[in-house]
Amino acid sequence: MKLLLILGLVSLNLLSCTKDGESQTAGPKTPACGIVQVLTDEVIAGVQFPKGKYQINVFGITCEEVMGEKGLFNQFLLLGDNDPLPAPWIYLKDAVGAPKFVKSTNEGFRVQRVGD
Repeated sequence: MKLLLILGLVSLNLLSCTKDGESQTAGPKTPACGIVQVLTDEVIAGVQFPKGKYQINVFGITCEEVMGEKGLFNQFLLLGDNDPLPAPWIYLKDAVGAPKFVKSTNEGFRVQRVGD
């Protein structure tokens, strides 16, 4: 069984993590939702996610949609190594910087490894 441990919310500002229409562009501009500890080496949509601490940033969706046991990141970790992401989600393999998962141009989240 794949395990996920939430270390704590670094900064949860729900107003800045939600959709606000015109000011959202394709990339996080809000404080991080928090840090997630991935306890074992995992693969999401064929991409390696070594065990460690990951900072989660959202754009166009709420932190609650991504964080926690029922959040999207944990759901993605529970998929088989080469299973596709649930529609309409896609992994942006050519994105610059940290891995990004999106369901539209202005909705998604970034997962950046920040430690062991």
